Amino acid sequence: MNKRVLVLSSAYMCLDAHMPALPAGASEREGDGYNVCPGGKGLTAALTFRAMGLDSILCAGIGDDEYGRQIDNFLMRTGVDRRFIKKCTGAKTGLYLSLHESDRGPRMIKFRQANGRLTKDDIEAAFMVYPDALYIQNELPFELSSYAVNVARSKGVPVFWQPCAVPERYAEILPGSFEAVIFDANEVSSYCGVSPDGYDKFLAAAMALSSHIKSKYIIIRLPDRGAFIYDGLHHDMAGEYPSTYLDETGSSVVYGAAFISAYLKTDGNVKKAAKCAAAAYAYSSSNKGDVSSVPSVSDLVRFLKKDQF
Repeated sequence: MNKRVLVLSSAYMCLDAHMPALPAGASEREGDGYNVCPGGKGLTAALTFRAMGLDSILCAGIGDDEYGRQIDNFLMRTGVDRRFIKKCTGAKTGLYLSLHESDRGPRMIKFRQANGRLTKDDIEAAFMVYPDALYIQNELPFELSSYAVNVARSKGVPVFWQPCAVPERYAEILPGSFEAVIFDANEVSSYCGVSPDGYDKFLAAAMALSSHIKSKYIIIRLPDRGAFIYDGLHHDMAGEYPSTYLDETGSSVVYGAAFISAYLKTDGNVKKAAKCAAAAYAYSSSNKGDVSSVPSVSDLVRFLKKDQF
């Protein structure tokens, strides 16, 4: 039987627009092209779990509009369990707008809409699937995320936390104990005040995180270096795989979900999980798009060159 992961996050319709540069003031400029498709951090994670051979259950909110129907149909086709997708009457489906300019990274604007309609009752109901793990991001209000972590703890369900958030100066830390927390390097200082911006800072940053967050493993993904792994006593490095870095839009989410998938399938082998996650990031960032760059296990064989997970 496949492991079951409950993804508590969000679902969006994504509009990716490409242009040489944004127009100034009230002027107009011709764009290069655009794409509209289901996506967002939660949906990308749910697809990754499914592609890696796990049963993926997504708990999020969508509106009773055309975008909501498109997301629902998309999830049905991909095999993600959508029983706990809340269809909110009178609400619009969330929209994620990414503006890509030729000389800089994307500017992203998020309209939460129906994703803000989830309640504690919705979360409680989702645990009826008896998940083997809870995966949570910073996509929902802090109080709701904290409630979900407490429900998981009361049911003995291990929790994996990957913020996947634009760092703020001071970020709130979810309560409870985690199986693993997964941070991008640029998020770390918001939670502990130490930035892993040099080899001599990796351990200091991980130790600072562990003083604020109770977790069996702390994983810090480091651009071009792989990941730093810390368990409170020992530390290790997991290498990166070659990438063209064509499009890193959803790659961090893919990394976290691939790590958790491999971790669950190998009964907690953190080194193998980090290696699988690095390969997944390399694959995702070497392909365009968000959900369209989610790898399957077979996609990773050419990166791993070993037995698949």
